Amino acid sequence: MNELPPKEQWLRLSEEKNAIDYLERAAFFIKESSGNHNHWKWVIIGLHGALYGFAIAACRGTDSRSVLTKKGRLISFWQALKRCQDPNHMKMLIHSKHLVLSEKQKDSIESLKSEFRNEFEHFKPKGWSIEVHGMPEIAIDVLEVIRFLAFETNTYVHFNDNEHKLVEQLIDDSIDLLKKSELYKEYLLGRKLYKDEASDNQ
Repeated sequence: MNELPPKEQWLRLSEEKNAIDYLERAAFFIKESSGNHNHWKWVIIGLHGALYGFAIAACRGTDSRSVLTKKGRLISFWQALKRCQDPNHMKMLIHSKHLVLSEKQKDSIESLKSEFRNEFEHFKPKGWSIEVHGMPEIAIDVLEVIRFLAFETNTYVHFNDNEHKLVEQLIDDSIDLLKKSELYKEYLLGRKLYKDEASDNQ
């Protein structure tokens, strides 16, 4: 009996598929985070990868080399976001839009990247305790930015119908879950009490 050689199996990625994969990981760990605060580490890493990936896809245009440096490396996270906010760069088509970030979104992205993701990815020997009540709001802000990059820049971000529905569902379901979480409700209550106390002291 002649045995057939094993059939080749391929992992296929594109800018969009890579970003979607990160988004799926983030969504999975958002669901799991209520039972284990350690999962917030993976939420942060997943959201960072998704935000970076969708920013690259949105600002890339028709030439993939445009998001590479002279040495052939991918432009940085901050460079990609800067390009997405540049009206001149993003005006690729008649209906194209550039990214406009609120101050709160800027703060959340800064926390995501500099305060948490970089520390998680390049963890230095130490003991580190993180107060996690603010994590849902960071995640919600970043997910809204991802939504804009994926669907509203109207550049050359390419999805098939199933991918489009998947990204919409992942973002909507994740935001809904985060807003219903006890952690988020406690965070909002704490913020209200702080504001009320500050107002009383004036």
